[in-house]
Amino acid sequence: MQRNSFVPVLSISSLVLSILVFGAPTAGAQALEEIVVTAQRREQQLNDVPISISAFGQQQIKDLGYVDVTEVARQTPNLDVKYTWGNSMPVYTIRGVGMNSFQASDTSSVGLYVDDVFQTSVATMGAFLYDIERVEVLKGPQGTLFGRNTNGGAVNYLTRAPSMEEASGYVRADYARFDRVELEAAFGGRISDNWAARGSLMTLQQSEGVVFDRTSGQKIGEVDIWAVRGQLLYQPSDDFSARVIVFASTDQSQPVYFQHFGTLDGAFSATPCQAFREGRLDPNTCFDLLGYSDTDGDPYAGDYTDDFDTEINSRAHLDNENVGATLHVDKAFGSMDFRSVTSFQTYDRFQPKESDGTEALFVDFLFASEISAWSQEFRLASSTEGTFSWIVGLQVSGDDVEEKPDRIGYLDDLGVRYGLRYRQERFNAGLYAQGVWQLNDQWRLEVGGRAVYDDVDFAATTYIDVDPDPVGVTELVVAGCPDPAGVIPLDCQLDETAVTGKIGLDWSPNEDLLIYGSVSSGYKPGGFNGGLNTNSELYTPFDEEEVIALELGLKATLWDGRAQLNAAIFDYDYDGLQASTARPAQNQAGVLTFLTNLETADITGAEAEFRVKLSENVELNLGASVLDTKNNDPGANFDGPYDFNDSPRRLANAPENTFNISLGWDIPMNNGSRFRLFTDYNYEGDHYNQIVNARALETTNSLWNARFTWFSSNENLSVALYGKNLTDEVYRVDDLGAGGGLGWGVLVNGMPRVYGISANFSF
Repeated sequence: MQRNSFVPVLSISSLVLSILVFGAPTAGAQALEEIVVTAQRREQQLNDVPISISAFGQQQIKDLGYVDVTEVARQTPNLDVKYTWGNSMPVYTIRGVGMNSFQASDTSSVGLYVDDVFQTSVATMGAFLYDIERVEVLKGPQGTLFGRNTNGGAVNYLTRAPSMEEASGYVRADYARFDRVELEAAFGGRISDNWAARGSLMTLQQSEGVVFDRTSGQKIGEVDIWAVRGQLLYQPSDDFSARVIVFASTDQSQPVYFQHFGTLDGAFSATPCQAFREGRLDPNTCFDLLGYSDTDGDPYAGDYTDDFDTEINSRAHLDNENVGATLHVDKAFGSMDFRSVTSFQTYDRFQPKESDGTEALFVDFLFASEISAWSQEFRLASSTEGTFSWIVGLQVSGDDVEEKPDRIGYLDDLGVRYGLRYRQERFNAGLYAQGVWQLNDQWRLEVGGRAVYDDVDFAATTYIDVDPDPVGVTELVVAGCPDPAGVIPLDCQLDETAVTGKIGLDWSPNEDLLIYGSVSSGYKPGGFNGGLNTNSELYTPFDEEEVIALELGLKATLWDGRAQLNAAIFDYDYDGLQASTARPAQNQAGVLTFLTNLETADITGAEAEFRVKLSENVELNLGASVLDTKNNDPGANFDGPYDFNDSPRRLANAPENTFNISLGWDIPMNNGSRFRLFTDYNYEGDHYNQIVNARALETTNSLWNARFTWFSSNENLSVALYGKNLTDEVYRVDDLGAGGGLGWGVLVNGMPRVYGISANFSF
């Protein structure tokens, strides 16, 4: 595929056009609103933090219409977020660092935090964006203050806390295409001299599906999501507060249905079709092992399994439940501040999955997991101004993941049905410290480090259900950890220790410019493959992965605060990347596909964000990134799923270039009301969604959205018309399964054009 020069041309053209239309920032234009972040575990102005950060406040989230975590990536250079199963199990990738996984036992290579609490499983990373104070995306390893699983960076979702001010709240209601209803509401304030409270709720209901199932004659894709949050704040004095957050959510939506493609030249063939060899998808000449191909050309229709003797049918729904609580305790002690963060969370996942996009029970699954997690963190930080500031902390956590009931692999039309049960218990501890020295008026030195410990215990059994009858299960055990045959030596326990850290130096010749450089490291612990493995050797544990990063960046305030330019360049040494790859079996002849550690990968790139207040009523935001990734592992399958093409060996979910733009334009009216036009666009250049780069699956994406809002004169009422994916682009968010012996693969397409109306009332 020829490289696309569209992005830099569009970037330059957009900026020039904006200046021509609106003019350069005028002297009367207001300064940009300053953004406060907690990227270094204390409140700071965004421009004072020597880290590449993208941050979104309340107004930006409203303008962009974000309700889904994947949407944050659309205005964040070098961030990719996708759902691996269409509408669950999000995978976060920052600057090419991430882990493709749909196993609840796996943890991400990007740390996700909700109100300072680390999410231990990829299953719990789909945070709902309602009543949000701020979203922060920290890029690059955050191994000191955030700890494990931050090789790529960290994403923080911060909810709106109760206020000791008088009571206030809001209600938002949307109605959109596909009979979609969104309702969000919050209310809170002081309830006595020392107490305040806040309650929030959100629901997403969509009664019309997006994908047409020709087998059942129905549209599939109903949405049924509820989420609630209650908070209580106790603040008897200025130097002490305790905040309790209790939350719960349910997701009983229908699973997202995929689009099938084949890679073989005929039924029960072992030969790849010519089109796939040449880097094309061709449903007329390419089939799966059973000889099926979807030839209608409709990206939102297919022939799907509708077997009511199994969980794979047109009435199937998710049944995911998330319940938890967090306690924040803050106390000031003269020259230092203390914070304690305590959390407990349970997540039950039940997900029938029509995985292969065919009418047959070919490669379909039932996923069910019970997850529980707890954590405790204590932090002390200096609070007085001076030439030296510091922070120290201790963190301990544990999580338990169990497949319950057993996972089922419905391969009935291949003559077999599999079952899997496993349980994984993990304990993690970390001790960290950071010091920042103000060397003189212009130079500042930062040194930090963390010592971490991980312990994992794992047990699994894979079996064949030799009599798949609804009454019972007759098991023939084929694999496990430990090996049920006692032949393959497996240690189903893993202990790891590591030390991560950062050294940074920054220079501020004046209050409007910060130039920084740093060397930092990140660490992600090893683990076990919680997949349906039919050979015990595949339960061999994978080890930790590490990243060492060099970064140079700048943050410049321009035109008396009316513009801000943030930019960074970086170079990574990525060692032990955890991914699936073919390896020679150690205990038998042949090759097995392991979840294991790749040798090394290289990453270099750059990114920039530019915000400018073009006039009192017009604000423009631009972002762009370039990324060059290289997988250096010698595994043969990285040269193509059938080892016949010259693969670029790029890392997954790592577009070579991205571009994003948003424009907000306020139009005041004589009666005191105003209109606001907001539009945003993002482009993702050539990239692959999997670590094995099949040329036929290289993709680019672009999306354009817009919102036109009327505000009343007192700003308490607003009504908006909006559209998402205005050009009705068929964009690909993921693909699965390509290149295996079953000749099966599926495409995961994003939402078609959506338009709607939204009303918001604040009180």
